[in-house]
Amino acid sequence: MQTSFAHSIEDDPQKRQLDEQCKIVLSHKPLLARILKRTVEEVANMEIDEIIASIEGSPSIGSVPFLEEEERIEGSNTESTSRNEGTIYYDIRFYILVNEGKTKILFDVEAQKNYYPGYKIVTRGLVYCARMISSQINQEFDLKHYDNLKKVYSIWICFNPPDYIGNAISRYHIQKEDLLTGIPDEKEAYDKLEVIMICLRDDMDQKDDELIGLLNTVFSSEKSKEEIKEELSGQYGIPMEDSFGKEVDLMCNLSEMYEERGMKRGMERGMEIGELVGKIMMCKEFGFSDEETAEKLNISVKTLRETLKKRDLQLQR
Repeated sequence: MQTSFAHSIEDDPQKRQLDEQCKIVLSHKPLLARILKRTVEEVANMEIDEIIASIEGSPSIGSVPFLEEEERIEGSNTESTSRNEGTIYYDIRFYILVNEGKTKILFDVEAQKNYYPGYKIVTRGLVYCARMISSQINQEFDLKHYDNLKKVYSIWICFNPPDYIGNAISRYHIQKEDLLTGIPDEKEAYDKLEVIMICLRDDMDQKDDELIGLLNTVFSSEKSKEEIKEELSGQYGIPMEDSFGKEVDLMCNLSEMYEERGMKRGMERGMEIGELVGKIMMCKEFGFSDEETAEKLNISVKTLRETLKKRDLQLQR
């Protein structure tokens, strides 16, 4: 069984296709560069073009496994598994080289659609960081040279957080605290992981933050694809002439198709429920009990009562 880290994505081919297309758009280097400039201190003073140039190769999209049934390490892959969960993949993986190629930093970028998946997102981010660190053994460093460990970042793009959070960016990292002074503060020795959370709500105050505005534009559910592309090009300086413009078009088209299908299914489902209510009420008029009605309609008593309850709630509105 294969499971995307975007747990909110159901077993729905069209929904999965939209999810994958969002990752393709998010992995565009000019977009990643702007995310890094706002959230990663090692590149904060670099120009966007310099950050783009520092991203080595093409980001891996949904192809680098995190967990499998038997743990294994292959090159710079981040791969491991769990017997119960099946194969799980990082959304986007890449690394950068800065400081004239002397410093290598590993990144994982995740698109999280469910803000409350049953656990804290930041805790999950720490697990990803831990895995990116442990997978470096005998790849980036060996057990005699721990100082060669590379720093890792797990960056979470969280959609639709609650109102009390709205648009927000938080950084979680390690800091030294002296209980008894004396040990030198060698930051480079322990500053090895960070979790970044970027919360997006395009229907709330953007707080005059350029990155928030940019990401809310890219993934807007209110703007047309023409408006999105115009703002990305004019306001944020991201060219639309290359393949990125086509990827944005495809993402918007898939989103529109999915919304239209959802509306159609909702209407069909409403008609089905209305039909069932009519049949139930007809049985009731003839004096049949819940049990007798359920048997005649080939449904459970629980379904019958839940259907009537929904009908009553709708009538109260």
